[in-house]
Amino acid sequence: MRLRKTTIVSRVFSGRAGRSLATDYVRAATSERAPRPAPYPVQRGLTAAMRAAATKVGDVRRMQAWAGHPPPWRVPSRPAKILQRLWADAVAILRF
Repeated sequence: MRLRKTTIVSRVFSGRAGRSLATDYVRAATSERAPRPAPYPVQRGLTAAMRAAATKVGDVRRMQAWAGHPPPWRVPSRPAKILQRLWADAVAILRF
């Protein structure tokens, strides 16, 4: 069984690259068909109403949800796997 990716490096909330939870919005906004995010602080302003509405109803799937640290239940990876993931994340950031 393949585990679903739980975080994504994106610029979809602020216009700046950051690791966010892989919410419905982030998955849609990072798809190949999605428009490019605006630069900071414009993108943050564009998503403000969406974040406020999601916060009001407690729907994390539509709100800004940064993932600054890996979850505590995550199994430690081997160094080679960590470097591969860091490289893939760097490439993803540079594509924006």
